[in-house]
Amino acid sequence: MKLRTIVKIAITSSVVLLCSGFALYSFFRLSAAEGQKDFNLYELVPSTTLAVFVTDDVLEFVAEVDELTCSKNQQYLYVSKLFSYLKQSLYALSEDTPHGLSRQMNQMLISFHEPDNERNQVLYCRLGNGDKELVNRFVRKYISSLYPPKTFIYKGEEIIIYPMADGDFLACYLTSDFMALSFQKKLIENVIDAYKSGKSLADDSTFTGIRAPKKSAAAATIYTRMQGMMGWTEFDMKMKDDFIYFSGITHDADTCFAFINQLRQQQSVKGFPGEVLPSTAFYFSRQGITDWVSLLSYGNAQGQSVPARTSEVQNRDKEFSRYLMENAGQDLVACLFQREDTLQGAAAVLSLSVADVTEAERMLRALVNAASADEGRRNPRITFCYTVNKAYPIYRLPQTTLFEQLTSFAEPTLDVYAAFYGGRLLLAPADALAHYIRQLDKGEVLNGAMAYQTGMDHLSDSYHFMLMADFDHIFQQSENHVRFVPDFFLRNADFFRHFTLFVQFACADGMVYPNIVLKYKSE
Repeated sequence: MKLRTIVKIAITSSVVLLCSGFALYSFFRLSAAEGQKDFNLYELVPSTTLAVFVTDDVLEFVAEVDELTCSKNQQYLYVSKLFSYLKQSLYALSEDTPHGLSRQMNQMLISFHEPDNERNQVLYCRLGNGDKELVNRFVRKYISSLYPPKTFIYKGEEIIIYPMADGDFLACYLTSDFMALSFQKKLIENVIDAYKSGKSLADDSTFTGIRAPKKSAAAATIYTRMQGMMGWTEFDMKMKDDFIYFSGITHDADTCFAFINQLRQQQSVKGFPGEVLPSTAFYFSRQGITDWVSLLSYGNAQGQSVPARTSEVQNRDKEFSRYLMENAGQDLVACLFQREDTLQGAAAVLSLSVADVTEAERMLRALVNAASADEGRRNPRITFCYTVNKAYPIYRLPQTTLFEQLTSFAEPTLDVYAAFYGGRLLLAPADALAHYIRQLDKGEVLNGAMAYQTGMDHLSDSYHFMLMADFDHIFQQSENHVRFVPDFFLRNADFFRHFTLFVQFACADGMVYPNIVLKYKSE
């Protein structure tokens, strides 16, 4: 299962949470004054938007962010120039308004657009009585007078381009009801198009259908969708101490969302896999595999770096797929872990439950011995991993791409080895199996790690899919192991290396419930 597609749902959440609060801190000293009828900001948001952040109580949101341990440790995430600029200039504005801003500005909304970078964002806020003149006074006082602002007329609406001191430009769409800001003039034009054409998120029936009234208080809400993964999904965000939580729900059953729909075909699994993972594991995923057809179909479609397969390799893939369907049990676990000698780099292993180990090993041995001998490979077909207690046979499989399809780990070789340990079938490239078996044989398992146990305490023991990723170790790996991490996390590695990510997906009654936890490593 691709970490790129799974963790991408966390990108928008982290962007808004960890930059908006810090960037706008000290700005929102809000009054409770009543103003005119509230404007619906969703009428401005283009329907092509990929994600939206909204908070109805900025004061509370900022206060919660300020109480996070990472904030107290002066570790901040500055995602965009827009937010960084607002932190400085809007603080000055708050000093000019001793009574604070109007109640309308207590709601803030940010939309995110393709391509994913720090500039493709729009910030929206409603304006109350007198707020437009307040903004104009601020502009006259704080925007550089060396280069006067320029006004463009787009479809009868004014877009004002303000020059910044650093040479950049800020596009502003300002009326008596609302304000929209972006570093991209084109995005402001898209906002005007959405507003005037009636093709905004406010007119998107799928989007409006998920905006259910809140049953419990949340600091903020994230609405996001992932192409090929899931449709509009609503996440409630909460924060406390070392943890940032995102509890989601998606109703969309569109069959084009391959990841979600292959999960719907599987049965849930119970418990956590710590006992079958080395203590040095820094990434793992686990899911049910009751429907191999949908899982293999999804893996085959998502394999981005699988080498061009010859007809012979394709036939072996099919043969080994049939073997797995016959012998594998109910769950699949993929992991990355450190070898005992960290200079050797990380190792990758795929672990599958097995219904009948004796029969599965007999069939695997027959499959290996039946493979053609003219492959130009020097390693013997069967070797052994020796531990204090036992010698474990290691089987060299015919060349196959299934390991990468089932794990998304981009390995530079088609050579995969298999072994049976602890009632499970292990698959891995190179010498990873020996390192894996020796760590587990010495009782060095992840189940005893404090960080792992703390993260599991916040997750359900029944789910369809879950993963854990320690970003500090992820960022240290070679490109073939980190390619599935979204660029957003890589661009902000100095910040995210202090976090461990936990993700779960549960399916029930046609709906999917994603649960995301970011745990700060304060030690």
